[in-house]
Amino acid sequence: MGLDTIDHAPTETWSPPPPISWPPAPAPPRRRRPSLAALLGLLCGALVVGSVWLGSSLVSSDPSRDAAGPTGPAGDAAAACRILADLPAFTADGVLNQDSAELRTAGELSAAAAADDERYRTLADATRRTYLASTELDPAAANNHREIALAEC
Repeated sequence: MGLDTIDHAPTETWSPPPPISWPPAPAPPRRRRPSLAALLGLLCGALVVGSVWLGSSLVSSDPSRDAAGPTGPAGDAAAACRILADLPAFTADGVLNQDSAELRTAGELSAAAAADDERYRTLADATRRTYLASTELDPAAANNHREIALAEC
C-alpha cells in the first residue's frame, strides 16, 4: 500500500463574513430653546429682587432709623458716645488693653461720623485726643478729653 497523492487543489475558497447590519440610530432629542429659558429665569429673578426691594422700602417708614437705632453719621456718633460713657475713669495704673481697644473703636466711629457730617468734628477731635492721652499714660488729660467728648454727645 502506498500513499496516494492528490494532484489537484481543494475547491473551497475563503470569503469574508457578511457585514453586520446595525439598527438605525435614534433621532437626536429636540433641543428646547435655551435662550428662552434663560430669559424667563432672568425675568423671574428680576421680579423677585424688585419686589423685595420695593417691600423693604415700603416697610421702613423712616430711612434714618432701623431696629438697631440711627444709621449713618448719627448712628456712628451715638455708638462712639455709648462706648465713651461705658469706659471707666483713667487712673495712674494705666489703661487696660480692652479699654484701649474700645477707646480706639470710639475714635474710629466718631471719625467716620465727622467725615460724613461736620457737626461731629469736635466729638472726633476730643475722642482722638482722649485716645492719644491714654497711650501716653496721662490719665488727667485723658479724663479731661473724655469729658469734653461726652459733652459733645
